[in-house]
Amino acid sequence: MNEMRTLYLKNRANDHSATIIHDNFDQACYLLTGKWGLRNDALSLYTMQGQLLAELKQLSLGLMPKFAIYQNRQRIGTIGKSLGFVREFIYIHGLNWVIVGNAFTNHYRVFRNNHLVFTMEPEQNGLYCRITINQQADEPIAILIASVLNHWANKHATARKWQRSHGWRWNRNSLPQLGCCKTK
Repeated sequence: MNEMRTLYLKNRANDHSATIIHDNFDQACYLLTGKWGLRNDALSLYTMQGQLLAELKQLSLGLMPKFAIYQNRQRIGTIGKSLGFVREFIYIHGLNWVIVGNAFTNHYRVFRNNHLVFTMEPEQNGLYCRITINQQADEPIAILIASVLNHWANKHATARKWQRSHGWRWNRNSLPQLGCCKTK
């Protein structure tokens, strides 16, 4: 079976438990387990029968964490957070995938060459992210990448809530002052 399929990833903002990935018919398709935050932490994706399909292992911490991507226990690529503020552009080394999206809205499109691999967007209820994947063979890696993107987007959402509760506002018309440049 090599057709497009839509899967649903539970929003895991502060959840370190296992998550079941469902399809359009509410059928359980995959089991996602693990955590991140410390070096060598990992997310693992299994079939519902318990076979390990893919893993994402955290290589570094900080503002721009980096993860190694494994499929069939072989390292196939790496992904790291970019410095993009609103519009993000992330390159996945090894897979030659390009992620274009927005961490504030949690909408992403992922391409291999000029072909769409998958899209991700939040469901209206806010409980799930909808992942539409063009080829079933890409599902395990797409789910892991979507989990990381969702995690990064939720970190942005938490920061925005904190800023609003403390009276901070983002002025879209202002430019950052970097100390090395003088403005008039």
